[in-house]
Amino acid sequence: MRISSIGLALWTSTTIYAACAVHTVQAQQPSAAINASQGNPANADSAKKSGSDTITVVGKAETATMPVDGYIVTRSAAGTKTDTPLIETPQAISVVTADQMEAQGVQQLWQAFRYSAGIQGDVRGDISRADAIYIRGIGSLNNANQFLDGLRLPRGTSYLAYQINPHSLERVEVLKGPASALYGQAPLSGIVNATSKRPTATRFAEVEALFGSHNRQQYAFDVGGPISDDGTLLYRLHGLALDSDTSVKYTKEKRFSIAPSLTWAPNESTSLTFLASYERLPDGGFFGNLPARGTIKPNTYGAIPSDFYDGSPLFDEYDRTQATLGYNLEHWLSDSWKINQNFRYLYMKMNESYVHTWSLLPDDRTLFRNALWSDQKLNAANLDTNLQGQLNTGIISHDVMVGFDYQWDKWQQDMGLSLLPPATAAPSLDLVNPDYSLSIVRPDASTLAERTQNILGLYAQDHLKIDKLGILLSGRYDWADINNRNKITAVDTKQDLGKFTWRSAVIYNFDSGFAPYISYATSFDPTTTANAYGPPFKPTTGKQWEAGLKYQPTNFPGMATLSVFDLTQQNVLARDTSPGAPPTRQVQVGEIQSKGIELEAQLNPITGLNLISALTWIDPKVEKGDNAGMRPTSVSRVLASFWADYTVQTDKLSGLRLGAGVRYAGSSYADTANTLEVPSYTTVDAAIHYDLGAISHSLRGLSASLNLTNLFDKTYYTCNAPDYCNYGEGRTVYGSLKYRW
Repeated sequence: MRISSIGLALWTSTTIYAACAVHTVQAQQPSAAINASQGNPANADSAKKSGSDTITVVGKAETATMPVDGYIVTRSAAGTKTDTPLIETPQAISVVTADQMEAQGVQQLWQAFRYSAGIQGDVRGDISRADAIYIRGIGSLNNANQFLDGLRLPRGTSYLAYQINPHSLERVEVLKGPASALYGQAPLSGIVNATSKRPTATRFAEVEALFGSHNRQQYAFDVGGPISDDGTLLYRLHGLALDSDTSVKYTKEKRFSIAPSLTWAPNESTSLTFLASYERLPDGGFFGNLPARGTIKPNTYGAIPSDFYDGSPLFDEYDRTQATLGYNLEHWLSDSWKINQNFRYLYMKMNESYVHTWSLLPDDRTLFRNALWSDQKLNAANLDTNLQGQLNTGIISHDVMVGFDYQWDKWQQDMGLSLLPPATAAPSLDLVNPDYSLSIVRPDASTLAERTQNILGLYAQDHLKIDKLGILLSGRYDWADINNRNKITAVDTKQDLGKFTWRSAVIYNFDSGFAPYISYATSFDPTTTANAYGPPFKPTTGKQWEAGLKYQPTNFPGMATLSVFDLTQQNVLARDTSPGAPPTRQVQVGEIQSKGIELEAQLNPITGLNLISALTWIDPKVEKGDNAGMRPTSVSRVLASFWADYTVQTDKLSGLRLGAGVRYAGSSYADTANTLEVPSYTTVDAAIHYDLGAISHSLRGLSASLNLTNLFDKTYYTCNAPDYCNYGEGRTVYGSLKYRW
């Protein structure tokens, strides 16, 4: 099947239709258009249904994409691709708002989920060039489970992955469990979807300067508002510059980013938003790893210092560029039917070279190292188009959706490893007296690879409601063409795959705010990584049962979810940790089952008080294949966290907010045989924020904050393999000044 031709035809036809729709709609009142563009469908719908020129403003309504004040979110599009109340969505979803990320001092995406249930992001120590997020006990360092504005972010290998900047987000959410019935290619355990900042009708400007640990200097700005006098054209521009050392010697992090967006809402029926971003990372921080002996295990020469550098200042380099350009088009065809289209083009380029630990010799001091270089490029395009509408059949109301999406990407890599012939081995490093003047020979190319992927998916959904009973039915069929080319041997490995995935769920909403639910869903995730040591990898598939109870208080803002799940994933891809395995070899471990219980709550019981709690118990284990009965590496069985902050409401201290949190992660394993245990740990965080405008009107708009992570500098470790350990994030202190006008 020629997916690329079909996808191009669908893309062209729907884009032409959508463009024509923008120009053929009858002009409406611009004020209603602004309400629609700001994600206020209540206003827009009421105006359309009234059939008159009079527009009644009913207040600011929460939507699934626009800013939310505080930490409590009640609506999301992650679970249904439609703007749906969380209390009516029969699947567990964790949402972290921009306000919460700011209050907790989030600097990387994975840090946003420190206080969420069922999610582990602290699995690779204090690295900053990539985010590896494990969900419900399943994940990997190369897991492609991240989405931006509802579209999947493809990736290459060796950390060629688009890195989402949390400072550019309105919110980030995790849909736990299978998402393939709507999104297609996705891991069984869940997806991470981030929502970009978008233009607003309110004119504003904001600048911020942040300083702190490791000589960090960070500057950011965020401006936006209307461009045209009638308010039909809005803009927003966000930028950030960062220069910092890291927790490891001889390493630095530099980052520069810019993200413009533009919304055109010519009338109440149509909104077109363009979204773009550019980021350059000329220094990616440290990327090494340490052996188990000297971190989680005793070493003759004592513990390895947390700032120990196992690389080479003469050889290590990292430079990544990433850019996106896309749009979101929403057009109402009638009072109850609309077409929605998302498109994004993505480009990434990365050049890296580094030396890292491969093993520690029996003398307990000599590090045998691997030298690696990699030049990679990735071009990708995503298009998602759907028709959404409401209809009734007797006593049953239906929110229906039909759509398709098309994904294309082309990834190229040239790579050399010193551990593969005919390369020269990298010089070893003495742990006790390291010599960083050693010359590193650039390995000859051992990999010249190219991957082209085309995936076309057709999907449909019906959200039925009978009084307080909700039934959610979703189904999708995917066609995937994947071609991996070895440019050294001129051999192509092709895969032509197809799979139907579905979801069925039921939820009942009591007047008291409680909503029990149960769901079953399946997943499909084609393995795009080429297997240089054997036949192509099989697609990863899976299934999950989930039952739960949601609660939305009726007398104060809040949301809580208790969920129980049982998921089984086949053909799981993992790094080969067997003795003597090449560093690039991966294996499919057969089948993994993960059972667990999650409890998460975000409450605002009184004015100024925010409470966030999360508790997770997971029992993941390999069911089939090597190491059956063992727990996958890096996964803690128990996770627990609690955060509270309070903003003083009276007198001169009315702008003062104090916050603190505690996080616990249970023990995990560094090897697939479960012989190397990584100890559990508990850390404490704290934050102080002060609105200086409470002191004097002349200081209005100026605020100061202080965030302390791992306040008591608890030493802990993360390990992905026996000689692939890192120290966790030590105590960090960041202070910032922000001015908004």
